[in-house]
Amino acid sequence: MTLSKIEIKKISKRYDDVKALNKIDVNFDKGKIYGLIGRNGAGKTTLMKIIASQLIPTNGKVVIEGNEIGNNFTDFENICLVKDSFGKAFEEGTFMKLKTFFKIASKTYKNWDQEYFEYLCKKFDVKLNKYYSKLSRGMKTAVGLVLGLASRADITMFDEPYIGLDAVSREVFYAELQKDYMKHPRTIIISSHLIDELENIFEKVVFIDKGEIIINDDVENVTSNYYLLQGKEKDIEKHLLDFSVMHKEKLGSLASYAVKGEMNSEVKKKITSDNIDINKVSLQKILYYLTKGSEKNEK
Repeated sequence: MTLSKIEIKKISKRYDDVKALNKIDVNFDKGKIYGLIGRNGAGKTTLMKIIASQLIPTNGKVVIEGNEIGNNFTDFENICLVKDSFGKAFEEGTFMKLKTFFKIASKTYKNWDQEYFEYLCKKFDVKLNKYYSKLSRGMKTAVGLVLGLASRADITMFDEPYIGLDAVSREVFYAELQKDYMKHPRTIIISSHLIDELENIFEKVVFIDKGEIIINDDVENVTSNYYLLQGKEKDIEKHLLDFSVMHKEKLGSLASYAVKGEMNSEVKKKITSDNIDINKVSLQKILYYLTKGSEKNEK
């Protein structure tokens, strides 16, 4: 069975007195690359574990392909979650070499591609005769990336898939992810802090803050109405009535305003006529501004 839409319905999760997720509703459509974004402790890992049935929610349900997880759902061979640890025993023990670990994985995931797996091991320099517990942090991450990519699971999730990796290795992962996704479309969810590196890969973004969904939209829709206005403060302030000010910085008589609002060609012409530069705002900056709170027409 090919898995399609993931439906998250009123999911809550509490750890004692801490509410990690608060009655969230969100859908992940089939065949899209999602960025799952939020600060540390926002609830990203909790949500991914619930989708993978590695964690039971306090309330709510997850429905995949019309079947509720936990209600006779048995299609876990099509769901792969790559996280920063495979468990304490695997982290500390010397009972299993990578060769054995990947052999088990090849029998676990329905769409496992052995030829692609062997190619990835060479690409990321993964040595199968090594014990996971003896690897560096970066090589442990590489093992997870090989697992997630080679699984070709219909739902593949990467939780912070760059810990310990240098910039070159991260770029190799991003390139492989995009190349394989084009050949073998699947639903991919990536939680990350390195938003600037991944913005061009994400098709959709789900932004979690304090256990609640703040944004769930196409990346293009999220970024389309945010602008950075730079020039003399007195000139910029004349054009702020039609915008919400998200952030403001001053340097002498000059200022930089991050604003939200619609900007057609006529509005743009008026603004630039006052020697004001207009630039787009990155997704990472937008999410930062949203969490720090908007300053409506700040002066």
